[in-house]
Amino acid sequence: MILLNRAKKPISKMEIYLKYGFVITEHEAHLCPRCRKVLNAGPNYQPNYCSQCGQKVSFAGIKWSEDKKLGFAERGETYEPVKD
Repeated sequence: MILLNRAKKPISKMEIYLKYGFVITEHEAHLCPRCRKVLNAGPNYQPNYCSQCGQKVSFAGIKWSEDKKLGFAERGETYEPVKD
């Protein structure tokens, strides 16, 4: 029997993504310790349970870091120009 009542700490993972489509950004994501799905969490909102599997999570002691801008993406020549 799997116990979901005991709160577990989320797993931190660093991810790189394009913010606004051109800013290369490093972001710390928090994953559910049971199903490994990304939790919709931040410094202003921390869920008590995983929305996917129902695992109880605790963000106590988590230090939130700001997103880091790593640079800008190059303009791709493979895109079609916008025609008016």
